[in-house]
Amino acid sequence: MTGKDDVLGLLKRALELAEAPTELLFIGGRSELTRYTKSQIHQNVAEEDYTVYVKVVEGKRVGVARTNRLSVEDIAAAMGKARELARYQPENPYFPGLAGPASYTPSDTYCEDTPKFGPGRRAEILGEIFAKAAQKKFEVAGSFSVSEWEMALANTEGLEAYQPVTGAEIGVVVTSKEGMARADAFSHDVSRIDFDALAKKAISRCALDRDKVELPPGEYTVVLEPACLAEVMSWLSFIAFGSEAFLSGQSFLAGAIGERSMGENITIYDSAWEPEAQGIPFDFEGTPKRKVVLIERGVNRGVVFDRTSAAKAGAEPTGHAGPPGSPWGAIPWNLCMAPGDSSLEEMISSCKRGILVSNFHYVNGYLDTKKALMTGMTRYGTFLIEDGQITRALANLRWTESMLRAFSNVVAISREREAFPRGGASFCIVPAVMIEGFTFTGVQKEQ
Repeated sequence: MTGKDDVLGLLKRALELAEAPTELLFIGGRSELTRYTKSQIHQNVAEEDYTVYVKVVEGKRVGVARTNRLSVEDIAAAMGKARELARYQPENPYFPGLAGPASYTPSDTYCEDTPKFGPGRRAEILGEIFAKAAQKKFEVAGSFSVSEWEMALANTEGLEAYQPVTGAEIGVVVTSKEGMARADAFSHDVSRIDFDALAKKAISRCALDRDKVELPPGEYTVVLEPACLAEVMSWLSFIAFGSEAFLSGQSFLAGAIGERSMGENITIYDSAWEPEAQGIPFDFEGTPKRKVVLIERGVNRGVVFDRTSAAKAGAEPTGHAGPPGSPWGAIPWNLCMAPGDSSLEEMISSCKRGILVSNFHYVNGYLDTKKALMTGMTRYGTFLIEDGQITRALANLRWTESMLRAFSNVVAISREREAFPRGGASFCIVPAVMIEGFTFTGVQKEQ
């Protein structure tokens, strides 16, 4: 890691050479990855890279350039290129100028032990998982990564911001001759991951995934595990809760703030200060991040904004700007669903007849964004529930459903939630849910 003083010192020295309003964004660090298949490690890789994004303002025109050469001279050259590009850009009447100094609510995103969890230690953990799977004559594939990186901002208006981040992420796919199962975990602090529980879950589910039967299309009660919700919520970030989708009228919230779109037990919000995982307390423009309630007890409350989209909407920025040049506008970076008072086990035991889904796969959320209509398939274990028991493994199913309809038919939400990373310090934190009348349209045929 470069460190706060060195990073901000570099950016401020470069800004002394600025000839126009200028903002510098520094992102970089080191990541290590272990890949494995057939219960053997086949690859260890490490990468270290740093990028400085340069934003230069000419009136209402903005130019962006970047460099991964960390000298004052190279950053100054990128500033010259960005200023030249700005002169060829169309004016944006809503651009409010660069942000000034601000204070930020602290968040806990760094654990010094995580980047020390090297390839030897990762191999020890994986060896234990391989051995557990071998007892059932199963094999294991997946990846295990640790990362350490930092983000810093400085501009000619006096803004300074810095945040270090660590992360540990593991995906375990257990396979047998008949089926497969998957379990994932993420934490800023690698010591908080329960590797034993992770392995036991994947192995026990793989043991159930055999003698699959096909289920006819129709509406079923469904128990969706958190991984399924994470996939859906990631799509909603772009098609519903972001500024571009809202301002363009593609989001179901457009023209419908204050209206009910989901059940009273559904609350969705963006927060960088959750116990399961925490995010950076400022966005890529240096605006302090706010907790934003998007859906409150089923009622549409709003979306997230960066400074430019907020000016266009006549709203206040919420601290959700993307990196320079991002086509998405502002989106929720730390999207959460509020927990309930049930558990996965209680949902299964209360289900007379339904389907347990472990993961979603190949989801497409563009079918009808005004209805949040999505389609996808099940994966890594789909099971029939009868009289409160998992009785049979099912062939993977195709589903097509409006998430507005689905989230209006939720009858149970788990107390426990899981964090699923979306890159960097972005994540979804979601529970398991039980939904009545979820629509399955067919069986996935193996080729």
